[in-house]
Amino acid sequence: MGIAPASASALLSLNKPVTCSGYYDSGSEVFPCSNVDNGQTGDTGSPYNWSFWLSPKSTTAGQSVTIDLGSVDAISQITVEDTHNRGYYDRGIQDFTIGLSNNGVDFTTVVTSAFTVAEWENLTDVTFDLAATGQSVQFTAVGPDSYYGCQSIGLNEMSVYGSAVVPEPASMTLLVVGFLGLGLSRYRHA
Repeated sequence: MGIAPASASALLSLNKPVTCSGYYDSGSEVFPCSNVDNGQTGDTGSPYNWSFWLSPKSTTAGQSVTIDLGSVDAISQITVEDTHNRGYYDRGIQDFTIGLSNNGVDFTTVVTSAFTVAEWENLTDVTFDLAATGQSVQFTAVGPDSYYGCQSIGLNEMSVYGSAVVPEPASMTLLVVGFLGLGLSRYRHA
C-alpha cells in the first residue's frame, strides 16, 4: 500500500485557507495572512488591498503563517518571497523555517534558511525543492533578530507546488474487499 501522484506538479496553495499568529491592522490599512497565497508578488496591490502579510507591530520571532492545502498532498517545491512593505523597508524576515504537517498540529521542519539582504531588498523568489507530503505548510520567523527593518516581519507570498495523492489501485481494492467482508461478516452474525 502507498500513495501515487494524481497529476503532474501544480500550484496547490493558491487561495487556500491561511491562519497566522497575528496580523497588522492600523485601522486604515490591514495586512492579513490570507495575502500570502493570493498569487500576487512584488508587494503589489493598492491602499486597503495590499498583497502581503505583516505581523503585528513590534513582533518578530515565532510569528508564523500556515496554509491548509485541504488534503495530504505530495509536495515537490515551495517558493517564498519576503516583503519590504512597499518600499518602506521597515518590515521583512531574515531567518525562518518551513514545516509540514498531516494534522495541522505536529509540524516537521523541512527547511531552515534565511533571506539575504539582496533577496529582501529585491523581493527575490527563493525556491526549495522537496520530496515530502503534508496537508499544512507553516512558515515561521525564528530568532530574536530574525527581521529586516525596524518594525516587525512580513511575507509577500508562499507558493506550494506538487500533486494530490490518491491511494494506489491495489490499496483501494483491498479497502473495498475489506468493507465487503465486514458487511458479510455482520450479515452472517445477525
